[in-house]
Amino acid sequence: MPMDQTRKIAKVIRETLAADFDRTKISDVSVRKGEDADGDELLRIEVVFEGTVEDVDASKILGAVRQVRPKLIELGENAFPLFSFIAQGDISAGRREPA
Repeated sequence: MPMDQTRKIAKVIRETLAADFDRTKISDVSVRKGEDADGDELLRIEVVFEGTVEDVDASKILGAVRQVRPKLIELGENAFPLFSFIAQGDISAGRREPA
């Protein structure tokens, strides 16, 4: 995926999720192409947020695909978004595990 497209996708994801994550600041979004077990295209999206897992509303995480996917399609990206949410503190502590 071209770097410009990756940046556009990351920006759209950040802006879309920031509207829903009102109590939590998103510090980074990384995007890379991948495939699922059947060979279908995926967008592997890591969302790094400030705070702890307890600060994030689980219903907002569950709704991330529903909020973001239509905007990705508008950009011409049809790969299914697969999200990982990681607390900044976990990265600083050397634990890069999804929330």
